Amino acid sequence: MNDLPHHTSSALIANGHIENLSSLAPSIKTHSRIVAVDRGLIYCQQLGIIPDLIVGDFDSVPQSLLDEYAHVSTITLPKEKDETDLEVALEHELKISQTVTFFGALGARIDHTLTNLLIASRYPGRVIIKTESETVFAIQGDVTIPMSVGQTISLVPINGPVTGITTRGLQWELENKTLDASFIGISNVCLQPLIHISIQRGILLCVLILPVNQDSDDHQ
Repeated sequence: MNDLPHHTSSALIANGHIENLSSLAPSIKTHSRIVAVDRGLIYCQQLGIIPDLIVGDFDSVPQSLLDEYAHVSTITLPKEKDETDLEVALEHELKISQTVTFFGALGARIDHTLTNLLIASRYPGRVIIKTESETVFAIQGDVTIPMSVGQTISLVPINGPVTGITTRGLQWELENKTLDASFIGISNVCLQPLIHISIQRGILLCVLILPVNQDSDDHQ
């Protein structure tokens, strides 16, 4: 029992593109901990949030902003390193929180976007990526996912073939199928409030398109 995480969830605010920051604020503020990752500190400032931790090499963060948050615990990283700032922050938070959600992790650069999706795929059930309109997370084994009837879901085999996939509750069901580079489960539709996905081997990225006017916290 002593090895269990001390916090329910951590929000990692990175520097990717966020079109409507205010729409994400309620979701960000539900987390037990908030961590600013490098220039994600600018988003914290815009939201009036004092993060619990700041992580980064700060090569593109104004010194005046760092001075404003000088009282906050900080992990300063070298500019040359094998891991990204977000990876270091994630590894730190996974030691103390059950789940970690990335905000601002997509969209600024395609290499960063792909890298962050791959990072999320390492941790099924523990790492989530959220934008204003999507929730992304990795799944393996047997999972049940709450959804809204009519909601769109995509299943993407980002790390190679995923085999033995069976779904229940979708418009186009899979029955012991394989998803790979030649067959990807894009834009399926949910037919019931709970869907079930079973995977024999591999890890899928699950992308939920959030219904209009629905709070993104429904799929944490």
